[in-house]
Amino acid sequence: MRIFRSAIFISSVLISLAALAQPNIVFILTDDVGTGWIPPYAEKLTVADIEPEIVGQYQQTHGHQGAVDLEAHLAAAKVSMPTLSKLSKQSAVFHRAFATASLCSPSRAGLLTGSFQQTWGAYWNKDVDDHGIPADRTLLSESLHKAGYRCGIVGKWHVAKQDPRIMEKAWVEELGEELPIPKYYGGKWPQLQKAMRANAWKTSSAPGQHPLDRGFDYYFGYNSYDDQDYGSETLWEGWARVPKRPEGEFLTDLFNRKAVEFIESSLDRKKPFFLYYAPKTLHGGIKRPPESYVQNFDTGNRFSDLFAGHLLALDDGIGKILQTLETRKQLENTLIIFTSDNGFTLYNVPPYNAPNRGGKGSGWLGGLNVPLIIWNPKLIRPGEYNDIVSLADLMPTILNFVGMDPPSGIDGISLFPYLIGASDRPPRKSLGAAGIHSSRWSYSYETHGENNTKDAMEAPMYAWVLEEDMLLMQITETPPGLYENLPEGLPGRTLLFDIESDRAQRENLAEAFPEKIPLLQSRVSEWLQHTAEPLTSQQDAYEHLQQPDTP
Repeated sequence: MRIFRSAIFISSVLISLAALAQPNIVFILTDDVGTGWIPPYAEKLTVADIEPEIVGQYQQTHGHQGAVDLEAHLAAAKVSMPTLSKLSKQSAVFHRAFATASLCSPSRAGLLTGSFQQTWGAYWNKDVDDHGIPADRTLLSESLHKAGYRCGIVGKWHVAKQDPRIMEKAWVEELGEELPIPKYYGGKWPQLQKAMRANAWKTSSAPGQHPLDRGFDYYFGYNSYDDQDYGSETLWEGWARVPKRPEGEFLTDLFNRKAVEFIESSLDRKKPFFLYYAPKTLHGGIKRPPESYVQNFDTGNRFSDLFAGHLLALDDGIGKILQTLETRKQLENTLIIFTSDNGFTLYNVPPYNAPNRGGKGSGWLGGLNVPLIIWNPKLIRPGEYNDIVSLADLMPTILNFVGMDPPSGIDGISLFPYLIGASDRPPRKSLGAAGIHSSRWSYSYETHGENNTKDAMEAPMYAWVLEEDMLLMQITETPPGLYENLPEGLPGRTLLFDIESDRAQRENLAEAFPEKIPLLQSRVSEWLQHTAEPLTSQQDAYEHLQQPDTP
């Protein structure tokens, strides 16, 4: 924790704040990128921090290229984003920052609303995909838009339902059927799906949930979990679908260029701007980036070099953004935030989510602990911060930074006084979380690595509370027959970890320290009291979380 009590410093902060002319905001949100591959975090890792299960899985997948050279992988991670690495030396770097979910769409919903999306029943992607963000929840973009900001999103939206008008048009015009569409699509779902694909329904946004309906003035991207690295046919600019991209154009390069163009056009209009830059990096099927990125790495493993090349491509875009701001004399008048929606997924590329256990789609720390780097030379005190923060805290922090009060009733706590040294009090002493605990997106210890791509609707749920260094984690029963490697299932479990001494969550302390369980269980119960039943599945598991078993 950083403590700054100097009255002189606080006075200078207030003077600097007054001097900032409506500061710009650049918010960079990567996709499925945990801490292990981000330089300021990778620099502190050793080979011993990398999970042996992850090394084994990666060796099994890529063993034809020989043994995995872990030192070479660590070396690649440390230099994968040189621009961000340099920026981080002058930034606040958080080691205990947590997404509000270990899956992309609920995490993004929590971030944009400054709230725990569990309060309206969103625990995994389908809860958001089927319903979107409730209309009565104020988005960060809406608050900034009202304050006179030009707001733009480049990249992934994924917090809205698809546009039903595209489905209706395909049903009537392509299939020659009449409205309304019958239940189960009259048995014609394959034909309907093909017709909708031709009109980019999968990445469309429903009226009222489109970015331009939610405070953004500019949109270039897609409303889905993924898009294509090359030859995309499913991008949107504003309300219009973008024609198929030219052959050989790399999506990250395109997004980098659009991000810079938005900044330039905003400054030309003499308007303060909020750029929500959410590139594809590193989600979905990974294609080879341009050789100019890949050639910088030599891990001994081709896929690892491609993986690192994607991060370097994004870093190149960050460099172009910084250069544009510097050229326009707006760099010091800009708040820059870099984070991720959740941890790494099934690629298992060492160092993965080290020093954490697990990854995306699970309740392990590797699914929720994300990089968080915040920079502004006039206000933000650089350093490394070990206090607990949530990505829900970023909305009120940004609004305070530009001189606004956050909406009432949100869960986020502004980090602004803490970041500028006006308060030596940690923003949070504890944090709660809940979601599905699935094998679909990352290595499953319970099932010895089995990847069940259909388990999400039936997966157990987790709930945990982190209080200072102690983390109590509750996992509901795993039903029999869900996993081949667990034919009898698993009973519900209560796990206790000291994450200061055991960040990898290897030693369950629940039986050794039973006296610690009741208080922490009460904290979990208190947190769950403010949540709602899941919208689409896991309702029984949610009820079981309300009545935990003691060890």
